[in-house]
Amino acid sequence: MGMLEEILSSGQGWQQALELAAQERLPSGATLFLGSGSSYFLAQVAAILARKRGQRALALPSGEVMLDPKAAGSWDWVVGFSRSGRTSELIGAVEALGLPAWLLTTTQEGPKRELFQRVVLLDRAAEEAIVQTRSFSSALVYLLKVLGVDGALDHLPERLSQGMGAIQEAVEGFPRGERYFLLGVGPAWGVAQEAALKLTETALVEAQAFHSLEFRHGPKSRVDEGAVVFLLKSHLLEKPLAEELAGLGARVLELPGSEADLPLSLVHLQLFAHRLARERGLDPDRPRHLTYAVQL
Repeated sequence: MGMLEEILSSGQGWQQALELAAQERLPSGATLFLGSGSSYFLAQVAAILARKRGQRALALPSGEVMLDPKAAGSWDWVVGFSRSGRTSELIGAVEALGLPAWLLTTTQEGPKRELFQRVVLLDRAAEEAIVQTRSFSSALVYLLKVLGVDGALDHLPERLSQGMGAIQEAVEGFPRGERYFLLGVGPAWGVAQEAALKLTETALVEAQAFHSLEFRHGPKSRVDEGAVVFLLKSHLLEKPLAEELAGLGARVLELPGSEADLPLSLVHLQLFAHRLARERGLDPDRPRHLTYAVQL
């Protein structure tokens, strides 16, 4: 199964994520969230959601903690994200910290599983493609649910299934540019970073993610008629930013950035990355220089 098929079948992973999240809660103590690549962006989303409910939480790259575990600070728990369950940096970090740990993964088997007190298995979101799509969005749904986000989460799989045709049609009309900026605040910032990575690794275009209110502090200088801005909008203060960037010549497209809408907005951007890669003569299922899992 390739990248496109896995995006289109995301709903099965979302349903499993909702079922698992309804049965449990993540540890409530001070928690360090770890990941590498896409999984680090999940860790960022998780840490923001945890802090919003009053929990002490931080996200760090697994590799940084593996290299210098003392600099990570003092924590009660570690929650790690790894699609393959084999990421060397995550395993090394958890081993170095020696703390109680949870793992969120899509694979049943993996090295040193004895390091983890709990393994959350999203095997219906498992992937064959190198580029992460439904595994990320399913883990995102799990985090949104397990960390207490209300709203229309329980209906997300149905909304995706019923709206996929409209989503694909909308993506066909997304603007193309010389460079792409993806903006968001709160959990949407982590999703913006993941979407920028999808465009970079799949379509080999210049794509960068920024916190929306940080964009005026330097990156705005790159905005002109060749810029496309995807704004995962969730706050009123982002509206004047969108108007300002459009006035500078950028083509600005707003997508819902509320927590209950983030998985659907991400699917739009995943599909766009796939389409853009095809238009550029690239094979999204064979991204340049990349492998399914990083093992040092």
